[in-house]
Amino acid sequence: MKPRSVKTTCPYCGVGCGLVAKCVSTPNQASTCGDLSHPANMGALCVKGSSLDQSHTGPARLLYPKINGKQASWQEAIDTIAERFYDIKQQHGSDALSMYVSGQLLTEDYYVANKLMKGFIGSANIDTNSRLCMSSAVASHVRAFGEDVVPVNYQDLELAEMIVLVGSNMAWTHPIVFRRIQQARESNPNLKLVVIDPRKTMTAEQADLHLPLVSDSDVALFMGLARYCDDTKQLDTEYIDEHTQGADALMKALKQPSCSLDAVAEQTQVDKTSLKQFYHWFATKQRVITLYCQGVNQAENGTDKGNAIINAHLLTGKIGREGCGPFSITGQPNAMGGREVGGLANQLAAHRGFDAESIEQVKAIWQAPDMATKPGLKAVDLFDAIERGEVKAVWIMATNPVVSLPQSQKIKRALKRCELVIVSDICADSDIAHYADILLPAAGWGEKQGMVTNSERMMSRQRAFLPMRGESRPDWWAISKVGQAFCRLMDVSDGFGYHSEYEIFKEHIKLSGINKHAPQLFDLSKLSTLTESDYQQWQPVQWPLGSERPFADGSFATPSGRANLIVPETIELETPRGHQEFILNTGRDRDQWHTMTRTGYVPSLTQKEVEPTLYLNPISIERAELKTEQLAELTLPDGSGNVIARIRADEGLSMHSVYLSMHWAGEFGAGSGVNQVTESVVDPISGQPAFKSTLVRVAPFGIGSYMVAIGEGCDKLRSLADFASMQVTDIGGAGERLWRYATQVPLEKHTWNQATGAALNGKLLVMDTEQGWVTLSCADDAALTVKSIIQVENKTFDADVEQLSQLLGQPFSLSKLLKATQTGATSKLVCSCFRVTEKQIIDAIQTHSHTSVAQLQSQLKCGSNCGSCLPEVEKLANQHFQHAQHIDVIVK
Repeated sequence: MKPRSVKTTCPYCGVGCGLVAKCVSTPNQASTCGDLSHPANMGALCVKGSSLDQSHTGPARLLYPKINGKQASWQEAIDTIAERFYDIKQQHGSDALSMYVSGQLLTEDYYVANKLMKGFIGSANIDTNSRLCMSSAVASHVRAFGEDVVPVNYQDLELAEMIVLVGSNMAWTHPIVFRRIQQARESNPNLKLVVIDPRKTMTAEQADLHLPLVSDSDVALFMGLARYCDDTKQLDTEYIDEHTQGADALMKALKQPSCSLDAVAEQTQVDKTSLKQFYHWFATKQRVITLYCQGVNQAENGTDKGNAIINAHLLTGKIGREGCGPFSITGQPNAMGGREVGGLANQLAAHRGFDAESIEQVKAIWQAPDMATKPGLKAVDLFDAIERGEVKAVWIMATNPVVSLPQSQKIKRALKRCELVIVSDICADSDIAHYADILLPAAGWGEKQGMVTNSERMMSRQRAFLPMRGESRPDWWAISKVGQAFCRLMDVSDGFGYHSEYEIFKEHIKLSGINKHAPQLFDLSKLSTLTESDYQQWQPVQWPLGSERPFADGSFATPSGRANLIVPETIELETPRGHQEFILNTGRDRDQWHTMTRTGYVPSLTQKEVEPTLYLNPISIERAELKTEQLAELTLPDGSGNVIARIRADEGLSMHSVYLSMHWAGEFGAGSGVNQVTESVVDPISGQPAFKSTLVRVAPFGIGSYMVAIGEGCDKLRSLADFASMQVTDIGGAGERLWRYATQVPLEKHTWNQATGAALNGKLLVMDTEQGWVTLSCADDAALTVKSIIQVENKTFDADVEQLSQLLGQPFSLSKLLKATQTGATSKLVCSCFRVTEKQIIDAIQTHSHTSVAQLQSQLKCGSNCGSCLPEVEKLANQHFQHAQHIDVIVK
């Protein structure tokens, strides 16, 4: 295949960055770079986007369909699914069938899946992993606006006078948008940045004002803001009278003592001076954007949090204009596209609900023979129903619910009990694949194509630039083929005779036209004449189509045309008791994506957090009688659940909270998946789980033996360990696996010799060093070339992993081995884009007498690409600039 340039979009977060890919014949020749012409990123990429080239050749691709573990043909798999679906529908009814899909799907995939379930099977039991990240935002939009609409654009960030980030560590989770905020502040020094977050994150480090509120006290904070605006006569009474309803009830609620400044300060644990400063800025500035993400959504009252934020903007008229408005930013690349086609169980397509008129209109376009007439089961409820045996079959696509849903053990039980589990995946050995009765090989990013919609409603194309591998197929194709077979069995007209993504998107356009004379803004019917050539040459387009921004005219999609002011309810906040109980907060690591099935195999992305890590305030560590760098065990207060992770200090956390990233699970962190200790508590309106406020207990994990293992066969030692994590590293050779194991009972030497001999199956050398035992597996030749290295010790691990790795493939050297096992760990990685460590930064300051970050960047480039590490670079640099200047003064 002759190389050619193809414009596509990034498969990671909802920023929706454009890429230019080189179309090639083999994955390892692929290359991508930022698209300078794409309006979302203008060529910039974060560290994950910059590393996409290294993820094309990921592990163990699923290449052929499998039925009960045996390879099968596509036709056999399609017929089996259709027949089983038909039999279950006939015996148990439509609601015994289900699908669980993903924001990783393209719009066309999503569309066909919803059409099959809601229009032909006759059940709305199709939900998406977007339920876990965006459904509370959706619910708050629908309650306030009558429709799920994000009324702000990225360009508004450059026009704002103040930007408020709530529950978002944007510097790490959406670095390209955060870089735009940084650039806006550089060009406008008067632009204020306020960060509202229980943690002092790298994002909060750069704020003009950080409000470290108690977890889940956001409603109180924003009700206090509305009360302050009322007390200081900063409400836009004209806007309230003309464009909103529900003001009387809300104003009555604001008069309650709980909304006073003193009461809010007590509820949020934020000092009154900081609260008043934030309230004053919000009230007096004309253009304010409130950006919010999972810290708002993933809560028992996430919908009310969203509405409390929206209330503040409606009450002050800061909506529908340039540079202002509430801005929910999405987590996945096509979470928004899924919402457009009705991807959530409580929605129909085109932003419609299950009212009689909408049901009939959608049914007519689909020519649906068995239309769903009520909402289906939301994600957590769906898997509860599967465990109870009420739902007999589930088709899971592009998501990993055994890791990502709360109470992981319950999800595993449900899948084991389910009569029929179908999984569409790109990996043969993913966590969810182990539960599949039927496993379907899906086309991966770079191989499939279709439409995605980003956080600001920008529709862009993902385009194929790699050939599909084996017999992998796009998800829309697999769903359509099953749909056709199912229609034949039901003896109804075939509604799935699609030959291309273009045909599906055209039908999506047609269906959206039901909103042409309705108040909903989502209407693509102006594109009804779109040709296949137009579709192939598609350039990014934002809806609503046309130049007017959402709600610019003050009209909303409610029956009255007015926005609803909602009185949010307060919840009782969990209170930790004793020094070993904490509120568990979860979220993303800067360099990883979801359950690491893509990014975990990219060595350059695994150096920032090398193993499951639990962060606590240094004082909390001391009070709980824990130690930094030791392993700790997290359980629920009743002792159930079990997560093991390394303790690290983080001064940005409060005394009563701990933080653990969501990524570690499966082979990367066996026994460390955070959702083993998250409760199935959900928002009663949205059904979104509360991932950020589980009460947990943290206690030391008593280590009998600790092991590090590098080389072939070392993975077989897992059976010995109570704790295991795996890191893919490029030190000592690209793609090298590094395992870390721990046992509670000290290993006996003869047990160890027997286990390593069986695992490594080679010539072994076992010796004692001051640090513990070292076992080497060597090739059976005179040179004794080192094949694998394992170190065991009964205290703490202090080996230099990089030096150990460099011994692989080298002739055996006792002196080098002893040096590697007696050296401290390597320096912390700060900049993943250019692989710059903390030590390199400090050395550069001390050696070259740098006095500015710009000088550092000119030498090391740290922070000059995506900018996500820039806060850490600046913090580290400023500390050592001051230290260097202090030494210079003393010397003088």
